[in-house]
Amino acid sequence: MIRWIALSSQCESRTELVFEGVPGEDIESMARCMEKMGASIVRKRRSWSIKGKVGGLDNPGCALDCGNSATTANFVTAIVACLEGSVKIDGDISLRKRDLSPLTSVLRELGCNITSDRLPYTVNGPINPGNSNIDESLSSQTLSGIIMASPGFPSEVGISLRGDAVSRWYRDLTLEIAVLSGLDIQYGKLLYLSPWSIKTPKIIEIPAEFSLLPISLLFDKLHGTNSLESGKYGDSYLKDAIEKVMSGKYSKISLRDYSDIIAPVAALMAIGGGGKIVDASHARGKESNRILSTISMLGSFGIEIEENADGLKIPGGQELESASRPINCEDDHRLAMTAAAIATKVGSDLFGHEICDVTHPGFLEMILTRPTEM
Repeated sequence: MIRWIALSSQCESRTELVFEGVPGEDIESMARCMEKMGASIVRKRRSWSIKGKVGGLDNPGCALDCGNSATTANFVTAIVACLEGSVKIDGDISLRKRDLSPLTSVLRELGCNITSDRLPYTVNGPINPGNSNIDESLSSQTLSGIIMASPGFPSEVGISLRGDAVSRWYRDLTLEIAVLSGLDIQYGKLLYLSPWSIKTPKIIEIPAEFSLLPISLLFDKLHGTNSLESGKYGDSYLKDAIEKVMSGKYSKISLRDYSDIIAPVAALMAIGGGGKIVDASHARGKESNRILSTISMLGSFGIEIEENADGLKIPGGQELESASRPINCEDDHRLAMTAAAIATKVGSDLFGHEICDVTHPGFLEMILTRPTEM
């Protein structure tokens, strides 16, 4: 939804985003930033109608607050880098800790002045025509941000890609959405991005958030429930891999493309047959260092996990126990949702758990008041 907001806010025709549930704070952060640059967003209960400013986005003339959303920070930074003048960009305490140098270094190579690699910083644009390179082994958000901003480029920009790409599902999602909106591009190690006219579809149906799937699977495992709607997540690789790990059919899962889910997957493996999580070193650079924070959080519930170079080694057959002291959710919504799901089984005190609303507004109320209908 953040990607569609980014593009439809730069499109002069109106776009309707149709969805279930309530948009999280990350989505609202992106929407508010685009509104300050001139986009019109009409919010209804199950849809948003978005229209970009005729003649293009404006310098907002004020700071843009990205909240907790690194995706928003990357997209907004790249977009304002195409505007004349300076724009301050900020975020919450958690987002201020994030290293955004993979993107800021690209924009500097293209002639943009950015005062820091961490928020808050000021972006002085516009960028100049030229060439830069992106290390895809660090994150998919850098390339995604550049693509989301490319309609506002002054002229052609060349991007060389290096490294073994991570989070490829998100990268491919960005490319798919951009192509559906009019971008003529094919993924390769060398990309040329020229200014282009955005023509988003009139109506866009936003699918379920698949990265919440492991939370549902964990809750079901703990309570013997079946909370997933039939077909809601499809026959995804992710669902198949997690279910095989839970059943003991194999004991290793690669999170090269899904580092967001390391905490609930580790919990599922610990109370199941155990195993290894590999290809997850980039999880260290999320809202928390998710390798270390997962070890700490699950350790509070009596679970033993060993850190390795690119993930975790997890003994199986472990028993959860109530935490002896309050658990710090470290301003990380994925960690908080995992801890909350476990606490519904064994009981524990959490603090910082309100951050769940970033991704899933009402998550805590849902699992506490209707546990069999998650």
